[in-house]
Amino acid sequence: MKKQILKVGTVAAMLCSVLTVQPVIGQETNATITQEKQEELVNTTLTVYGNCGMCKKRIEKAALSVDGVKEANWDVETNVLSVKFSDIIFGKNNYSINTVSEKIAAAGHDTQFNKASEDVYNALPGCCQYERKE
Repeated sequence: MKKQILKVGTVAAMLCSVLTVQPVIGQETNATITQEKQEELVNTTLTVYGNCGMCKKRIEKAALSVDGVKEANWDVETNVLSVKFSDIIFGKNNYSINTVSEKIAAAGHDTQFNKASEDVYNALPGCCQYERKE
């Protein structure tokens, strides 16, 4: 009788351990299957005209407002905007660097591709009204 109880207890313990391991194995398998492709960032530069720290904030904010732009850094000294964007998002939304340029021009800053309207440029604070190129 004791041997039978021991056997039943051993079988029950083994069954419990097998049942508790199964969901863990299943979770690991699902995690591997649902693993996403790592996003790659593309770097590019763009000339943007401005003068000061206020310009820097405005230019970078305009660039970052474009879906897919992950980083934007405008250098006051060189007037060069460095942009890092997701090629996946840009491609999916049919965006280009010209989309970034248009957003910046709409904020009042001329770029190598687009010129800000006179009204928007004139609305900039005095310190931000850079010398415009013809």
